Amino acid sequence: MIVATHLVPKGFSALSLWPFIFVRPAQRSNTALIEHEMVHYREQAWIMPIWVLLYLVSRKFRLQAEVRAYTRQIAMGGVTREQAAHALLGYRLGITFGKAMQALS
Repeated sequence: MIVATHLVPKGFSALSLWPFIFVRPAQRSNTALIEHEMVHYREQAWIMPIWVLLYLVSRKFRLQAEVRAYTRQIAMGGVTREQAAHALLGYRLGITFGKAMQALS
């Protein structure tokens, strides 16, 4: 279920927490962003508590999850590879822009 709300944390446009996708009202019609969140939604559906725990404690897991989601968002034309790589830097993954670009290749 997609919920439009201003309660999405600062610095984010949307957030998936199964069974919901929370999205800022201004981004509600951004299909590429929704597809990005749907990747996380599907991942969480089968192991939600474990997925959230791994996402919070493992940089490697978080990087893999975000790369999958941004790859889908790129395919939808929502962002460029460079924009996605720049966004990855905001997740505190301990990677450089070059490593982010490489991960998205």
